Amino acid sequence: HRGSPRGRRAFAALNCAALADDLAESELFGHARGAFTGAVADRVGWLETCPTNGAVFLDEIGELDASIQVKLLRVLQSRMFQRLGDTAERRFSGKVIAATNRNLIAEIDAGRFREDFYYRLCADRITTPTLREQLDESPEDLEHLLVVSARRVAPEEAESLAAEVGEWINKHLGPRYPWPGNVRELEQCFRNVMIHGAYTP
Repeated sequence: HRGSPRGRRAFAALNCAALADDLAESELFGHARGAFTGAVADRVGWLETCPTNGAVFLDEIGELDASIQVKLLRVLQSRMFQRLGDTAERRFSGKVIAATNRNLIAEIDAGRFREDFYYRLCADRITTPTLREQLDESPEDLEHLLVVSARRVAPEEAESLAAEVGEWINKHLGPRYPWPGNVRELEQCFRNVMIHGAYTP
């Protein structure tokens, strides 16, 4: 479906942390004209445009307001939803994929994330290992990740540049450096060593 309009709608990503609550709700569910100030026309949300085999990806789902969590819980339970300002029932036929860097159990304990929503959402879970965990299992991955970073900025000398930065890391940070910022920190370290000759965590 890659070239078709339907194929382009098969995967929609929404960054929950980047949107105000009312905008996130409109993006997901859509809205009817006049539902709120500035709603000058009907708008179809991502849940409605998602085809049967498609998916809506909710990045940073731990940032969603409890009122939106309740509405999404209903979608996961009944597969039905309404646009903002509308009473017509609409069906969601796709999948919901969510990601977060927050500890959702701690968020539940603090009252910021609904427990019922959590258990409805996490039928299948994928936990991404931290960079430190990855390097503990396969130390050679550091060299590979540095080569990937080097290819973005200097493809013709990627291997030598990656080796130079790797040597600096081993000498100044050591092989057991925890990498609290994960791969993003490694990329930042690479840039700093390449440009300034040093990186300060």
